[in-house]
Amino acid sequence: MENVNDNNNAQSRGILNSETDFYRILETLYDDFTIISPEGIIESALPSFESMYGIPIEEAIGHSIFEMEERKIFDPCISAIVLRTLKPATMLQHTGNDNYLMCTSIPIFNDDGSLHKIISYTRNAEKYEQLKDEYDDLQNTLAAYSAELISLRQKLNGETTIVGVSPRIQELVNMALKVAGFDATVLITGESGVGKNLFVDIIHRNSKRSGAPIISINCGAIPEQLLESELFGYEKGAFTGAGSGGKAGLIELADGGTLFLDEIGEMPLHMQVKLLKVIQEKKVMPVGGLREKPVDFRLIAATNCDLAGLIKEGRFREDLYYRLNVLELSIPPLRQRKEDIIHLVSHFTKKFCEQYGVSHTFSSGAIDCMESYDWPGNVRELENIVERAVLTCDDFTITEKELPSHIHTDELQLALHSESTSLKGILNSVEKAVLVKNYEKYKTTTGVARALGISQPTASQKLSKYLGKDYQSDK
Repeated sequence: MENVNDNNNAQSRGILNSETDFYRILETLYDDFTIISPEGIIESALPSFESMYGIPIEEAIGHSIFEMEERKIFDPCISAIVLRTLKPATMLQHTGNDNYLMCTSIPIFNDDGSLHKIISYTRNAEKYEQLKDEYDDLQNTLAAYSAELISLRQKLNGETTIVGVSPRIQELVNMALKVAGFDATVLITGESGVGKNLFVDIIHRNSKRSGAPIISINCGAIPEQLLESELFGYEKGAFTGAGSGGKAGLIELADGGTLFLDEIGEMPLHMQVKLLKVIQEKKVMPVGGLREKPVDFRLIAATNCDLAGLIKEGRFREDLYYRLNVLELSIPPLRQRKEDIIHLVSHFTKKFCEQYGVSHTFSSGAIDCMESYDWPGNVRELENIVERAVLTCDDFTITEKELPSHIHTDELQLALHSESTSLKGILNSVEKAVLVKNYEKYKTTTGVARALGISQPTASQKLSKYLGKDYQSDK
């Protein structure tokens, strides 16, 4: 019996010694080593934590990494990024005691694929010299690819200006590059602010007409009474006030290049007839002219309107629609590709920091807010928000507090913070917010019922109750 106890004690001592040795090895290899739970709670760290981050280890264990980021102990918090993306990451991190650390964070998964832990380890940035040999090897490897990169850039006539990793955006970029080599007409559709002009730029720059001009015409910005003379030009004396030498139209100026008709859905019907003739015959008749002029252009049109709906309303010609819609690129709104938001934020942050000579980064909380927002103004709205934050933030890290209130406050949040103190009142506020938000999205009680998993009569009854209108019918 005594031998058994001795063996058990020896095994226990062996386990403890192994654990001690494990941490000693970690201290030798890394300046800091932190283990974080799937909920973002710091579970353990090496004794060097205080010297690395400026606070006692007791203030970190059991606390959230988001709290650490808010206090600028981790600035920014790389583990928060890994918690959101579930992908390893390495970046420079500023600490609470003004250290700069090269921090790496890695997710560890269970057998079922769920997140088990996040481990984070650091090295002092002053030790970069130790990586010089590896850096030189990397530079040599990159140099081996330089010739191929130059060839690809020449092929594409410059880098793609589209930022996005979503499958749909990648598919659209590949399609734009593919159709660029042909002279077929392209119709680009999508909501305002999604970046239709960027796809026009890709197509023109990678076409055989890239050396010629691209003439852009906003069909909704030119007054209707001036549109014909602006598009087709005019001859001397064609009308009162006409220049003495006449004037070439915008379509004529696109000869040999690309003609881009933006907001084509805004073009008046009588002009649609004349435009159709130009597209079919590739000839233009100036106002007051007697002879048509041949023009050679590649046509790209764009709109944020539902052209098929305009045809039904008699506001757009069906024959012109089919002339324009040879190849269609339909750009999805930002709310349908939210995986692109973090990349767009990074792109615009870098752009504006370089432009204004400042240094900022967005916190994970701010990114979460932006990913939860629907972005009715799409990429253009996101760009404006990032520029505003970069210009107005006084700290290195831009948090959700620096974002406009409408970005991180929606109807549901307002309902949860309503003045009502009773459970019934709070639940009614939340129910109303959810119903109204879904009705604004789907426009019908049938759509609301389908989205919320309730019957259509129930959806109608509740909407009538909260909004004081008759929602018994979708008509």
